Amino acid sequence: MIPQFILPSNLQLKAETIYSEPGVLYIHTSVCQKYSVCPICGKSSNRIHSRYSRTLLDLPISGHMAKVKLKARKYFCDNAACRRKVFTERFDYEIRPYYRRMVRSNDLLTRMALELGGNTGAAISRYVGVPVSPTTILRVIKKIEIRSKTLTSGIIGVDDWAFKKGKTYGTVIVDLERKEVIDLLPDRQAGTLAEWLGKHPEIKTVSRDRYGPYALGVKAGAPHASQVADRFHLLMNLGEATKRIFQSKGKELREVFTLYNDPKRGASTPVAIEQPVPGTVETKEPNISTANICVARQHQFDKVKELRSNGITLRKIARITRLARGTVRKYAVMERLEKRQSRSSTNLEAFINFLLQEENKGKTYRQLHKIIVQMGFNGKYTQFCCKMNEVYDMQPFLRSKPASPLMVKTWSPTRLSLMLYMGSEELQCNEDRDFLRLLFEKLPQIKQLEQLVKGFKQLFAAKEEGRLKNWIEEVLKSECGLKNFAKNLLKDYEAVNNAVITPISNGQVEGQVNRIKNIKRKMYGRAGFQLLRKMVLAKSA
Repeated sequence: MIPQFILPSNLQLKAETIYSEPGVLYIHTSVCQKYSVCPICGKSSNRIHSRYSRTLLDLPISGHMAKVKLKARKYFCDNAACRRKVFTERFDYEIRPYYRRMVRSNDLLTRMALELGGNTGAAISRYVGVPVSPTTILRVIKKIEIRSKTLTSGIIGVDDWAFKKGKTYGTVIVDLERKEVIDLLPDRQAGTLAEWLGKHPEIKTVSRDRYGPYALGVKAGAPHASQVADRFHLLMNLGEATKRIFQSKGKELREVFTLYNDPKRGASTPVAIEQPVPGTVETKEPNISTANICVARQHQFDKVKELRSNGITLRKIARITRLARGTVRKYAVMERLEKRQSRSSTNLEAFINFLLQEENKGKTYRQLHKIIVQMGFNGKYTQFCCKMNEVYDMQPFLRSKPASPLMVKTWSPTRLSLMLYMGSEELQCNEDRDFLRLLFEKLPQIKQLEQLVKGFKQLFAAKEEGRLKNWIEEVLKSECGLKNFAKNLLKDYEAVNNAVITPISNGQVEGQVNRIKNIKRKMYGRAGFQLLRKMVLAKSA
């Protein structure tokens, strides 16, 4: 007896015989319908013209590909006014004209296509038991019907996404209340956005980045809607302005760098390894190691030892430091933190004394590497260079070796602009704190710049009306170099002020842009706008 559950329950088919071949299960069926409906005139007919065979791919059974062999029929259309005289048998469920797969099998491919894309979806389909090509996967997506959303929550976010970064862009519109993509637009022109907004009069608030055409498009398409600038882009614009200020002060920064790296400033001289305790006598040459201890890892180790000495349990220490309990247990019993060896370790230690000899001082790294390779060195040239740099950095602390010049410590404008955002507790490196202290002492306008930068950051936490205006007035009176940034804020004051006093954020839109990037990668260069739009909207529905 053939089980009935192997065929769709809502389909009038009867399984007659089943046989299998390696990897494939064939199910021969016959139709139990007493009549069929003409697709042109809609009139039913029970007069059979002929029979023919169809093969339909169904869902896999017990790991086997399932193919349904169907004995379908053709009917006469008895309606004299109908232009179709003979038509093939029609079914209400699961079987569609011209299809070579059951509807439920096609639905499975659709879900796979939306999750995996073309090439990956085709590869997985072979294991699932519904093997198709990447082109078929894309064709399945193109047949998906997407219905445009006629109503939104009234609060939307707008941002651009790149077809090709730096050249062509589109626009994504996200419902910030429902957290779903509403639509994708093929460009980022003001007219395109205004036309779309004109079809949605329910929109009351638009969160956007500071791209000029978006502001014009919202003003033209939804003049009654309030605009909110994106806080992330505001802070990013401030960071770029701060970076330009540091770039314009190259001469002053070089003077501060020179002063900071002056060996006479003992407090600022960086210490690379532990100094010998005064009063002790060394009996052997210190062991040179080419591995480093991460500053963050050393800080965690010291914190564990401090908490353990105060009698705190290992479980509680693990919660405080966010370390694994096994790591906390290991740190607690260690006297000092051992240096972590690189996975790609070399035998350079055996050649260090030879490399530091007087006769090798005038030779280049390339020459030294060639010599020790012949002597049995097992590392690459780049590994040799990195490890030799570390050796020479530690060389001043070796008693028997001549000291080499100390490394000059500098900070890039990007790093300096980022440091101005941070509080003193957020600066993990003591060198950063020391340098900022010296920088503020020598350049008072940078100290004023730091106060204004942190003040702008605090505006978003306070959310008080009027504070933005006071901040802009303070910048315009100062000589810190942020006047152009403040003037640009005045041009878009209403949107920027709404970003300060309201909780609306464009973060959800940025996340959706990142999802669009991932979907584009699934299509492997074939993601035309219509295909990409269906992929994005179908998964957002």
